[in-house]
Amino acid sequence: MIASLLLAAAAAAPQGRLVVLVVVDQLRYQDVLWLSPELGPKGFAGLGRAAPMRYETAVTETAPGHATLATGTYAEVHGIVGNRFPLGAREQEAVDDPACPVWGSKVGKSANALRAPTVADALKLNTDGKARVVSISVKDRSALFLGGPSADVALWWEAEAGEMASTTCYAPGPPAWLPRRPAEAYKDWIWTMSHPDAIARLLPNPGPAPAAPAYDIGPSFPHRVGQGVLDARLYRAIRNTPASTTIALRTARAAVGALKLGENGTADLLTVAVAAVDTVGHQFGTLSRERIDAVLRVHDELSTFLGELRARLGTRVSVVLTADHGLNPTEVEEKRLRVTQGGTVALDELTPRLNRALAEAVGERSDGWVASIDANALTLRTPFPPRAVEVALDVLRREPGIWKAVPASEIERAEAFIRHAYFPGRSGHVLLVLRPLWTLKRRSEGADHGTPWNDDALVPLMVQSPQYRLRRDPQFRATQVAPTVAMLLQTAPPAAALDSAAIEQP
Repeated sequence: MIASLLLAAAAAAPQGRLVVLVVVDQLRYQDVLWLSPELGPKGFAGLGRAAPMRYETAVTETAPGHATLATGTYAEVHGIVGNRFPLGAREQEAVDDPACPVWGSKVGKSANALRAPTVADALKLNTDGKARVVSISVKDRSALFLGGPSADVALWWEAEAGEMASTTCYAPGPPAWLPRRPAEAYKDWIWTMSHPDAIARLLPNPGPAPAAPAYDIGPSFPHRVGQGVLDARLYRAIRNTPASTTIALRTARAAVGALKLGENGTADLLTVAVAAVDTVGHQFGTLSRERIDAVLRVHDELSTFLGELRARLGTRVSVVLTADHGLNPTEVEEKRLRVTQGGTVALDELTPRLNRALAEAVGERSDGWVASIDANALTLRTPFPPRAVEVALDVLRREPGIWKAVPASEIERAEAFIRHAYFPGRSGHVLLVLRPLWTLKRRSEGADHGTPWNDDALVPLMVQSPQYRLRRDPQFRATQVAPTVAMLLQTAPPAAALDSAAIEQP
């Protein structure tokens, strides 16, 4: 009798569940609309209806985008204003942290620059650490800011080593389950089109790449990624091609199996940020066969991976898919199609122009007055006289591609989307907002993003869950993702996530 009661109690015990947050770096809402005939009746990654979701902020980059998705707030609160930001007299990567050495390296990285907790941090706090959190990407900033400092592990591709890696702040070294030497599979790899007929229908006459593709892979298909040796060139090429999608998802499979995510009697969280669409898009542009192939490969591989999770966990798995930002068309593409409103604000021309104007107005400075222009923010070298900002504003406001130049002293009176992008001490001295279809980059660089307009700020949102469905709102906000993930986890949202969830019960 007692034995049968114990067996019944064991059978009734909760098996746990898994929530998967997938971020497809640079996936535009337009991509899902354009490619829908090739995605099949179940939609992108088999997740059904894709709804439009907007980033209501002046800066659309990878680090702040992932931080917003994870925290439910914008840079004005979470503090991640860009992929890089000034720290005193120098500029640093948002993830730089010497207190958290990368395995086998003297370089340190962490999510400690966050000033608001992530949904993963909230889950850990709300379960006394029992829930498991794993965050995976080929980009360090994506894995770190999605998982937050409390994750069990955050893993990313370290191109110096050709391995997925983390830091000693998560674990002393690679876990036994982590696949090793993944680059060997690509030593001789040639990147060809995965869906040649479909891609040819979509782009029968593709234009040239906007910039020379990186790492000697060639300007057009087929791309020789592997050249017979395991070296730094190959490791960087892997990060910048669809090979990175396969490696990230292989790591996610290993984590699910070894850690039994979703089978621990609690709600576990797996975040996977896929970066290939972004790294390919920067090199080849929105209207390229390479970027279409990268998107379709993500669709295929994610469909398989999520199908495996459903087979393993059944109704105990829920999925949220979205993106961190989009991508502007290139100036070459715009001119070819006679779209005349866009252009490039060239950093390599704007910076000398600012330095000359400042030197004439306030005096020469041997190292130049401009410390950096990054994350749509101008930072001047200190100390500088108050007139320096006025001179810089005069130059910036005469640029045809700059819509607004807002000094730090006027941020509080600016529009909400501008305030959302600003964090004191990290956002420089003047925040820039470009006009639609304009990009801020070096003249020789490829496609880019960073603006508040639709090409950069409008992305898809998809949710698949046995218990919930996406609401029928005409458009969602990026700050709704963290509350949505929290609701699926059946936990309260993180402290600064004040928006509503995007889901409802059927």
